[in-house]
Amino acid sequence: MLCHLNYIINKSYYKKYFFDNYNKGDWHRRGDKVLKIWWKMFDIDEVVKPITYDLGIENLNIKPRFSYQLPNTSLISHIDEDRIVAINLNLLDETPEIILGGKTFSYENALVDVGTKVHSVIAKDKPRLVLKYAIRNKWEDIYNILDKKGLIDHAKTYLDNSNYELYESKLLETDKQFIYE
Repeated sequence: MLCHLNYIINKSYYKKYFFDNYNKGDWHRRGDKVLKIWWKMFDIDEVVKPITYDLGIENLNIKPRFSYQLPNTSLISHIDEDRIVAINLNLLDETPEIILGGKTFSYENALVDVGTKVHSVIAKDKPRLVLKYAIRNKWEDIYNILDKKGLIDHAKTYLDNSNYELYESKLLETDKQFIYE
C-alpha cells in the first residue's frame, strides 16, 4: 500500500546536508554481504527533527536515514525486516518510483507499507535519494496520525487505489520468503 503525502520538504537543504556529510554513511549491508549500489546514512535524528515534528511521528519508534541508490541499479523484490512502515521523502528532481504488489507507483512523498508488501525499485539512469523514516509501529496508527494532520493526499491516493481506506497491513505466509534482513 502506498499513500501519497501532502508534505513539502526543503529538498535543497537536505540534499546539501546529505552530500556534505556523505562520508558519514556506508554501503547497505545484508549480513556479511555489502551492496555497493545503495548508500545509507543513519544517526540523523537531530538534523531531521523539524520534519519528524511536522509529521507528528516524534513519539513513534522511528529510525530516519538518507537512502541513496546509484543510477542504473535496481533493488530486487523484497519485504523490509521487522514489518516496518516507511515514509519516503524525495530529495531529487527526478520523481522516484516503487513497484509494490506488481504495480508501479510514482511518488514525491509517500507512506509505504514496505514491511508486509513485496516491493522493488527498477533501474533508472538517474540516482535516487530519499529521506526514509523506518517506523516500527502499526500501519493504521501511522496512517491515522498523518491523516489527522491533513498529510494524506486522499485524492491522489484514491487514483492509485480506490480501496485504500479499507487497507489492512498483513504479512502473507507466501510472502515471508521475500523478507530482506
